[in-house]
Amino acid sequence: MLLFSEYDKSLENIYISQPVVDINLGDTNNYLVRFPKFKRVTHMILAFDAENLFLKSKSSYGYFFNLESLLTDLEESENRGYFVVAVTSNSSRQKQYNPYPRGEQENFATMHIESILENHLPQIYGDYDIDVANLKKIVMGASMGGLMSIKTGVLNPSFENIISLSPAFWFGFPGIVNDLNNLSKKSICNLSVGTKEGDIFGDQVKNIFPKEWDLDFSNNNDFYVSGVKKIEEELKLNKIKTNFVFREKGQHNETHWNPILREFLVSI
Repeated sequence: MLLFSEYDKSLENIYISQPVVDINLGDTNNYLVRFPKFKRVTHMILAFDAENLFLKSKSSYGYFFNLESLLTDLEESENRGYFVVAVTSNSSRQKQYNPYPRGEQENFATMHIESILENHLPQIYGDYDIDVANLKKIVMGASMGGLMSIKTGVLNPSFENIISLSPAFWFGFPGIVNDLNNLSKKSICNLSVGTKEGDIFGDQVKNIFPKEWDLDFSNNNDFYVSGVKKIEEELKLNKIKTNFVFREKGQHNETHWNPILREFLVSI
């Protein structure tokens, strides 16, 4: 059972759960809940990497979405109310956030998503008296979280609005591309990539990944762009409605993703 307490004194409408053990990995996650202060709930967001959403002081790498400010502004300008359930990542992130493991490896990511959807979301909805039947449901994530948002849309088609910011496609590639045909035709995939994201690899991609992949290995930045564009192409082939944002000089961090996220949320 989840028990919630104050997240931070500066954010009176956000609460955090006790650590929840992922028994498959022997690691823990926390759940955050955010509710609108003065608005009726119209949208529900399930988000990954919760530590990077609301406060710079709690973020993993010093970047954060400043999500409370963004949502409050949209609630006023668009007359909406956002109920957010967000899950933190942990030290096992590369296993827990990769829904496309190679070979016969266990799929800890799928088990994690199923636990969220089946065990914890129903309790949270009940505790906060949220009737999701008529809400617009969104699932969002960035980088590996972007893989998780797409996989959540596959596993639970009621999350029709998928936001995948700079998805880390190379984890299990081409698994992510092959899985896109399992999305509901009612899904809407909001996808983005920037031209300056290649520095996250640490080495030249031609030294890391198989050259047999049908991607652009000329440099790290173009490799990243080519992988995300491969996802866009496959979505269109599968007749999935897609909003694709391509950012010149866009970097791999929440500061650069923030205006893209706003653009996507306004459209939903």
